[in-house]
Order: sequence, then structure tokens, then C-alpha cells
Amino acid sequence: MERGQPPRGLLCPGCGSGLEPLDEVAGDEHRLRCSHCRETFRARRRESSDEIPTARSNIEPPPAGSFSLFWRGVALRWLENTYWAGVLAGSAGLIALGGFLPVIRGWLRDEVRDWGGVLEILGGVHVITETRDPDADLGPVLARSDAPLLFTAMDEVARRLGVKPPGQVRLTYLPCCGVVAWERSRALILGLPLLRVLTMAEIRAILAHELAHLARGDATRAARSVRFVEGLRQALDQSAGQEHGPLGFLARTCFRWSSRLIGPIARGQETRADRSAAAIAGGSAAASALVKVALVQPLFREVLEHYNPDDPEAPNLYAFFRAFWYRLPAEVHTAMRLQVLTDGGAHDPAHPPLPDRLALLQSYPDPASVTGDTIPATSYVGDLETLEQMLHNRLFGLPAVEPSVFHKTRV
Repeated sequence: MERGQPPRGLLCPGCGSGLEPLDEVAGDEHRLRCSHCRETFRARRRESSDEIPTARSNIEPPPAGSFSLFWRGVALRWLENTYWAGVLAGSAGLIALGGFLPVIRGWLRDEVRDWGGVLEILGGVHVITETRDPDADLGPVLARSDAPLLFTAMDEVARRLGVKPPGQVRLTYLPCCGVVAWERSRALILGLPLLRVLTMAEIRAILAHELAHLARGDATRAARSVRFVEGLRQALDQSAGQEHGPLGFLARTCFRWSSRLIGPIARGQETRADRSAAAIAGGSAAASALVKVALVQPLFREVLEHYNPDDPEAPNLYAFFRAFWYRLPAEVHTAMRLQVLTDGGAHDPAHPPLPDRLALLQSYPDPASVTGDTIPATSYVGDLETLEQMLHNRLFGLPAVEPSVFHKTRV
């Protein structure tokens, strides 16, 4: 883009229509107006080198497979192994130097019941990185017979990415998506509330984004490091400053350095997955899905705050959210989208800023239109109302309805 010329080819983040320049041009700032919703925006030209800039040169961090990020991943895994070795050696040394006395005293008082309690007595923290109950954490497994179109779309996306489809698809309770791995299992998790707000093309973009993580090992090797950093953070938070001594110093030091390493790795992985989503589903569908997910997540939290599961006249949580979503006026939807973009995604250091992600996605062309792309994603699942009621019962711990037992009486 030449200096003094308005930017072209930008789309409105609210409705997806093209932006047209206004007459006012002041230096590198340009005012744009949406041709559909008439909202106005400001665009600023970014400084670049003398080389010809490309559509992605100003917004992409180094790819996750680059030399520097590769060595960051190696350093992070080395740091994790060093932590576990330090915990083992430090615990053995402290016990040999007299630490066994407080451990025995805590055991006699029933304060030490496992290895985590021993570490806490010695001044360390117990880090948990394994998923113990996938059904409770991730949600129930979705059978192929429950959503044949969804599994067909997932198989097609996996074939284009050159990756084996995950063995399970789990419906999770909150509007989030991801791929997880525990032991030898791989699972795609799909937020049930998203099926009410996304289209089939947008769900395909989400599938491509998440399966790209699986194709490049983000859900296996890299996810292990992420779980270690998150588990260490939670352990330090639960300790509330009570960690002390060599083990406490080791935990704080490892967390400080691992947090610095994990941020660029996570952002590079997200950028790489965004490219795959835009290349398979199209830039517009991928950008629209990203905005909707960012919009629905805080909205669903607000619905949770106002929902009363003890009210016998209230519908289940997901029917309540559905009624709330469909009754929102169009202008409120637009205002909420603009509010999400104003935040810029700065609250999530593991992801690139939202405007930069949208600019990257919109630089990809849209594929030829496929029949049914604009149909709501509810068509992917057969009996969605039954699944909503099942997840509602699991979420609020409602007891299952037991059949009555009748006995014949003798006359």
C-alpha cells in the first residue's frame, strides 16, 4: 500500500461486508465505513522496510517450526526434566538431613497421605499434569451415529491435513474447542453451545484449526509442556506462598523460566493452525468463527451467572442460552462484536492479538461455495435437544431417573 492511499480489501469485523474509504485522509490514518452496517473505523499504515511488504509480513510471528521456537521447545522440555530430577534429589537430601522427622510427625497426625503431602512438608509443591477423569473434565463421548455429518466433515479435514482423525469426539459443557491427549488416546472436544451459533462452514474452520494442532504434535509433545507449566502454576497458587527452602526455590524458578518459554511457542502454534483453518475453510469462514467464539465465551459466562438450576420452571441451561441468544437484536450483536475487537485479545498471552489473527485470516481467499455452508451447525448433530439435556444433568449433578419397581401381591 502506498503512503497516502487508503487501505483496500478490508472487511467489516461486525458483519463481514466490504469497507469503503471516506474522504478524510490524514497522513497514514484513514477512515473507513462499512457499506452494510455503516459503522466507521480507522486504519493506520504500519511502517515496514524498503522491501515490498506481503499480506502477512507485518502480522506473523516466527512460525512454530522455526529454529528459535524449536530450541525454545527443547529448553522447555529440558527445564521440565530438570525440575523433576531436582525434586527427587532435593527430597532425598532433605529427608536424609532430618526431614523425615516432620514427615513422620505429619503422617501420625494424618496430615500426610501421599507423595504430595510429603513435598508440602518439605517445602515444595505437588504438580499434577495427568487427566484422571476425562468424562468429568471434558464431557461425554459423541458417537458417530449421533452426528454422522460432523464425523464426515472431520474425516475430510483430517485427510486434507494428512493426519489420522482423533479416536473420540467429546461434547464439552462450555463454548470452547481443542484437541487433548492422555496416555494413548486422542480426542477432539467441541463446545455444545457453539453448535447453536456457528454455521457448517465455521465449524469446518474450527475442525481444521484443531486438527492442525494434532497434525503437528501440539496436542502431544507440546501439550505435555503446557500441562506442566499450568500444573506448576496451579500448585504455586494453592500453596499461597507457603513453599520454602530448596524445593520452593526450585518450583518458583522453574515456573518463571517456563512461563517465558511457553508464550512464544503457544502463539506460533496458534498462528500455524490459523493458516490451516483459512486454507481449508476459507478466510471469511475462519475469521467469522474466530469472532463468534470470542463473543460467545463471555456471553455464556454471563448466562451461567443468571441461571438458577433450582428453579423447577426454568428450562435446561442450554435451552436457556439458546433463547437468550436468538432474542438478541442485530444491533446488539454488532456492538458486542466491536467490543470484542476493542479488547484486542491482550488478556490471553498464549494467543496472538485478535485483530492480527483476523488480518491474517482475511488475507486468504474463500473457496468455491459449498452447498449448505451457511446452514446452522445444528444440522451436524441429530437429536441436539437430548444431548443438551444430558449435559445439563451432568453439569449440575442431577440424579438419574430410576425406574419404578412393582411387585405382584397375592390375593
